[in-house]
Amino acid sequence: MLILGLTVAHDAGVALVDDGRVVGLVQRERWDRRKRSALVTPDFLEVALGRLGVGWNQVDVVAISACQAWPFLFTDPARFRFKVTGSFADGLKVPAETAGIAARSMPALERHREATRLRVQEIARGMYGEYLSDDPSGLAFDRNAEICVEWPYYSTFWTRKIFGGAAPAQAIADSVRNSRPGLGYMGATATFDGVEKPAVIVPHHLAHAAYAFYQSGEDRAAVATLDNGDVASPTGGYPGGILAEGQGLRLRVLDFRFAFEGHFYQRMAEHIGLGHGGGAGKLMGLAPYGEPAYFDDGLVGNALEVFGEHYCRGGKDHRNHVIARVLAAAESAAAADDRLAGLVDGIDPSGFGAGDVTVQKTRLAATAQKLMEESSLAALRSMHAGYAQAGTPPAAVVLGGGVALNCPANTRMALEGPFGRVRVPPAVDDSGLPLGAAQAVAHDLFGLPRPAVDPDSADAAYLGGEYAAAAVDRAIRDAGDAVRVVPTDDPARDAAAALAADQVVAWFEGRSEVGPRALGHRSILADPRRAENWRRVNRLKKREEWRPFAPAVLKEKAAAWFDGPLPSAHMLFTARVKGRELPAITHVDGSARVQTVGTDCGGFRKVLEAFDAATGVPVVMNTSFNGPGEPIVETPEEAVGFLLSSEIDAVYVEGRKLVRSE
Repeated sequence: MLILGLTVAHDAGVALVDDGRVVGLVQRERWDRRKRSALVTPDFLEVALGRLGVGWNQVDVVAISACQAWPFLFTDPARFRFKVTGSFADGLKVPAETAGIAARSMPALERHREATRLRVQEIARGMYGEYLSDDPSGLAFDRNAEICVEWPYYSTFWTRKIFGGAAPAQAIADSVRNSRPGLGYMGATATFDGVEKPAVIVPHHLAHAAYAFYQSGEDRAAVATLDNGDVASPTGGYPGGILAEGQGLRLRVLDFRFAFEGHFYQRMAEHIGLGHGGGAGKLMGLAPYGEPAYFDDGLVGNALEVFGEHYCRGGKDHRNHVIARVLAAAESAAAADDRLAGLVDGIDPSGFGAGDVTVQKTRLAATAQKLMEESSLAALRSMHAGYAQAGTPPAAVVLGGGVALNCPANTRMALEGPFGRVRVPPAVDDSGLPLGAAQAVAHDLFGLPRPAVDPDSADAAYLGGEYAAAAVDRAIRDAGDAVRVVPTDDPARDAAAALAADQVVAWFEGRSEVGPRALGHRSILADPRRAENWRRVNRLKKREEWRPFAPAVLKEKAAAWFDGPLPSAHMLFTARVKGRELPAITHVDGSARVQTVGTDCGGFRKVLEAFDAATGVPVVMNTSFNGPGEPIVETPEEAVGFLLSSEIDAVYVEGRKLVRSE
């Protein structure tokens, strides 16, 4: 059975699962070069199907992730759109209970009709414009949109438990005893160029949970998902995440997470001035420069406890409601001490982004980070305690949603949390939703078998495009006299020698990584022993000079250089750097976001082996192969374009060393 997975909001993409086996994932941003690009348009769908090696006629079922605050939007509905029907197509083996609940949930969509119409108008006027390559001005609700709700079905048991004041651990224990699988799916149809296919709408956080669990390698695990999760559902509660359980093929939703730390973190990033789409990632790098001076223990807990039922049902006074208490404390401190407006010691005032590193901004960032960590730990402890009341807790917890990109929080959950193992897959943010939706339908809904997965392997990340020698030849030929090919018998050893000679190089091989982190197939590399490479590579990439870099280390030698959760194949945990030999990848608090490199990383592994043989150091600096504000490089043409537009010393593309002719 061929199941095509889609998400059509920001981080739009198309995935393919064949009888339960993951075939690939195509992210739109890698095609149109707009970071976190939105919408599945007919032309992008054609490209994605081609890259996945399948025709629309061959697809058996389309799995569509819900989009939270976004409606389903179609730029050319005559060619491509889908329609939520509430009933599942004949021939789909959907459990009777699931089908009955889906049919009874259709009125929930109608309650959102007016809100959806207004949201389409806002998007047509420019809302979410940073994610849109297509002109939205002509979008109209009746022609271009379909109503999307985060979760169409709310059990009376959930609602009673959520608003009945039960303690979190007791509420989870009740859910472990009483919850049922297979709830929340909706029937739909998807039509492309006149050919209609049966479709299934998968709730947003169920898709997150499915991707996290089915990539975890665990047969039984607790599942916790969380993202920005703004208050958007006045009838059904707060949609920022879910708690679930995965066992074998099935997923059971235990609870809605009335967590607000993801929303708090996003709003603080925006308030500091770090931006919307990439602001949270920058805040994670900024926080170690400051102290959590405004941290308030009273903010640790779920949103129902901290802000009350009115907030959880959608009520808030203003956009910054969630951070207002901390901002008030910060403003009071600033009024009493004008030194807070100054830069942190050691920051070059002339450096790009220096204005972000004031004492006040770093204190706010550190406060948000501490709240993220303490709240995440508290949630896991409550979940574990609930499981303990109900029976035997799983040995592992898997994390889903964009908040699981927060490496320091993941690390504290791994080192201090109650579960023996913490698993986080590489495309844990919304970029993984197409795959999660397809896997939910394949395994949870249809019962297709799960293939074996090694969670400590990089293979789960290498699901993007791969390019033959002819594509590399064409990119070189198109560059003309501007590019020169340097003959080399051993590209990995040559790249290692270049690094040891203090050159900065890019490495391009095999299938591209999915998700936001470069893991050696589309990476820029430098010598981590030279402190000046921190500033040098930031300038080369035109990034803020205070932003840190990650180390890639040979897996078997990682423990000699780093102390933390190891292995860490997907760069989703932090570790303490041992010694002082790696200043270019050591953050100001002595930490580093480690990637352990095994034998499954292809030629990239050989670069590290050769660098180790030449220098005695099995570590290189690894950052994503992209320019400012761009997605990671996808094609050979883009790799050559980066060489010609930057100061990088050399680019290795599928074993060929390229330099500028001058």
